[in-house]
Amino acid sequence: MVLYRGLLKSCNYRCSYCPFSKHRHSGEELLKDREKWFQFVEKVEQEALPGDHCLMVVPYGEALIHPWYWDGLGRLSRLPSFGAVGAQTNFSFPLEEALERFFRAGGKSFKLRLWATFHPEMVTVEAFAEKCRKAMEAGILLCAGAVGAPENMALLKSLRASLPDELYLWVNKLDGLKRPYTQAEIQGFMDIDPFFYRELRLNPANPKLCAGRVFAQGDGKLGLCSISPSIKEKWDGDEPGAGIFSERISLAGGICSRKRCSCYLAYGGRKDLMNQVLFGPYPIFRIPRRPKAVFLDIDGTLIPKGSRQIPQDVEEDLAALAKNGGTYLLFATSLPLAEAKKRCGKVWHLFCGGVFAGGAHLRLGRFSEKGREMVHPFEGNRLIPAINALREKLEGRPFRLLVYREKGAVYKISLVRPAQRPWEEKEAGKIAGILKREWDGEGIRVFTEGSCMQIVSAAAAKAKGVRQICRWLGIAPREAVAAGDGMEDQEMLSLCQGINLSEKS
Repeated sequence: MVLYRGLLKSCNYRCSYCPFSKHRHSGEELLKDREKWFQFVEKVEQEALPGDHCLMVVPYGEALIHPWYWDGLGRLSRLPSFGAVGAQTNFSFPLEEALERFFRAGGKSFKLRLWATFHPEMVTVEAFAEKCRKAMEAGILLCAGAVGAPENMALLKSLRASLPDELYLWVNKLDGLKRPYTQAEIQGFMDIDPFFYRELRLNPANPKLCAGRVFAQGDGKLGLCSISPSIKEKWDGDEPGAGIFSERISLAGGICSRKRCSCYLAYGGRKDLMNQVLFGPYPIFRIPRRPKAVFLDIDGTLIPKGSRQIPQDVEEDLAALAKNGGTYLLFATSLPLAEAKKRCGKVWHLFCGGVFAGGAHLRLGRFSEKGREMVHPFEGNRLIPAINALREKLEGRPFRLLVYREKGAVYKISLVRPAQRPWEEKEAGKIAGILKREWDGEGIRVFTEGSCMQIVSAAAAKAKGVRQICRWLGIAPREAVAAGDGMEDQEMLSLCQGINLSEKS
């Protein structure tokens, strides 16, 4: 994720609260900004980056009234390694002329994203809403928003009513309020923006979630984000190894000295699970994903590694998604249903079933209701003597045997070791081979996850379970989001809009 802030420090609007409305750039200053922007664009074009990237222009003032930004965005959108390009804007530019310039530069409209801010001192609700509608009709993905000034509450509610329902209207916390919002004000802004609460909570800084971020400035400085300190290397340097995507930035180690991420450009660009669930693969643009269903792994995903509970901020985001998003929340876990409930009790009521026991048990419907179920049993009782014999041979590497049954039929067997002594790949493969020979066929599937070796029916897998639940829901898997961090999750992630939280991804 790349943020670019050029040399501009001026705006064509005259908002009373904004310092950039007071400054006027000379022709020479504008020419310098143009030169640095194109130097930056050329630098990006030359690097031939692998992977999937996005770029957002985050100016001091207004950039999109200047045609060179449209030229550069068009050029960058042509690059296969960039999935999205865009900018923050007051939306005051002539839309048709701007898009014509973008397309002449080779721009790909499906990659264009706009973050449009409503300024009540400078534009009417009707004019701003009409501009948003025209942009959407032109196929542009965008969000709209405004600062949460309490005196503008009625105006923002009017704006919300004037905009298409599918267009997200966000509300930024007013930093200059000098007092806490009242509960009535918070509720009023929540009625406009169901995610407004995210602006009010503390977001402790976590550089581990910022790997791969770059904030590049027109003067050549580099940092992780718009509020992090700069490093000594510059993106416009000529020395060997100089580059805007330096590994030193990607690693993020020691670069961030902030105690918390105090604005959306900081916390919205992190690789948090819920950032990606709520706002897609490019959450910095603040455009909601709005999936029809979300499948979530538990250990390592909902519950971070080294923790025993779901973080408070994830609980809040899940509750907001369940209440406002029209989205089915579903589990996708190797845990049996009863164990999943123990781990996720605080959010259990928000979910309506899921894939359990590695795909051996499927459920759709509120847990307090009957719902639809499917179980994939196998003749596990035949394997138990062979497993007990193996346990005697592995005295130095003991394990516990757990057998899970539904109406008397075995649907999952787990061989569990202490967390500090996980199964070794070679040993696990050997045992899997022995068990399959005992079974005398391919009717079972054996896989390991850390200290657990799992045995289920060959018909059971997370991806198969997700596909079946999508059939029950009457949706395509690509209309669903899935998040996970292990090898067992990979096929599921490929099937849906995947969020891969693996440390190797």
